Amino acid sequence: MASDVMSVRLWLPRIEVLGVAVDAPGELVVRVRSSVRRPCCPVCGTPSGRVHDRRVNRVRDLEVSGRPTMLLWERRRMVCEPCGRRFAEEHPVFEGSVTARLARRLVADAREMTVNAAARRHRVGWKLVNALVVAYAGLVGEHRRRRRCRVLLVDETSIRKRHRYVTVLMNGDTGEVLAMVPHRSEAALSGFLAAQGHRWCRGVKVVVSDGSKAYAAAIAKRLGHARHVLDRFHVIRWFAAGLTAVRRDVQRRPPGSKPAFDPEVFRARFALMRRPDTLDGAERERLDALFEAHPRLKAAWDALGELHGLYLAKDRKGALEALDRFADIYGTGDIPEFSDTVDTFLAWHHQILDWHQAGRPSNGRIEGTNNLLQVLRRKAHGFTNYDNFEARGILIA
Repeated sequence: MASDVMSVRLWLPRIEVLGVAVDAPGELVVRVRSSVRRPCCPVCGTPSGRVHDRRVNRVRDLEVSGRPTMLLWERRRMVCEPCGRRFAEEHPVFEGSVTARLARRLVADAREMTVNAAARRHRVGWKLVNALVVAYAGLVGEHRRRRRCRVLLVDETSIRKRHRYVTVLMNGDTGEVLAMVPHRSEAALSGFLAAQGHRWCRGVKVVVSDGSKAYAAAIAKRLGHARHVLDRFHVIRWFAAGLTAVRRDVQRRPPGSKPAFDPEVFRARFALMRRPDTLDGAERERLDALFEAHPRLKAAWDALGELHGLYLAKDRKGALEALDRFADIYGTGDIPEFSDTVDTFLAWHHQILDWHQAGRPSNGRIEGTNNLLQVLRRKAHGFTNYDNFEARGILIA
């Protein structure tokens, strides 16, 4: 009767409880064996009932009633009569030194905490938990890459600040991380795309990236048929650099002046970066007073507003009209600081204007994942192994 009660408490299918070896407040040790009478030979598949010997394997299980639980599995070594081979019986409940359900719990906990914290929580080794996480993440990543990816998002994040980077690739439709490739070079991205095969690459219709020339070269080489689009956040940041240069020039006072810059212009630096439709009445009045004193600042703000119009327009035609209005402002010669902006636009105009035809995609999802990766990196006090970092990145996305 006691065996039946213990079987219900363990909830392990096709497992018989032989007895309780240790029943202490802080530990529970249970002796178990498989209920399968004739395990099959892994070579020829013939069921065998001939036992060569028995060995006891220690397997960690989930806690039972709040107590750490260890299973003593009486594992049989069988002899296959048709082929004469000896083999150890296998059971789907056990995954090496832990049960399958504990392995699933360890991987689930690793999504929310560090590997070390998950290992301490369940009283197992760090290497065991990390091996489970890497193995499971490898299966998940392989499954994700087998499916069609219509929109591919590409960005980089640091594994060690300013020293080591990885290229993050995400399915833009599902938000799933496909892979994290070491380095942020053309070879890194091109190698990943080549490994996926021609059929997978042909399924990619839109690629979104930042202004990396290395990524652009790899995309042109491997995904020349797809529409390459620059992420609008990076483009707007390029455009805003022109206004920032004008504002710094306007706020600067003659040498020897105190303060060295105009405080009113400096205090308006954040409001100047906002679009007119996002300002309230008081903010707009403050900017109007500033523009009256500094006409060049007004011209730069209007120019940035027209560049915003590239993305506010309903279609490519509206974007070109906004670009014409910007050209009229820039043509006055009052804001030469926007020359770098113009050069940047000329270099990337196809990737910027194609945003409308591509369905207005964004790298917002991958940027959010990069933030999670950096939080994870801080919690783990840094990563030194690319594979471990990739495994954690795949799991949290």
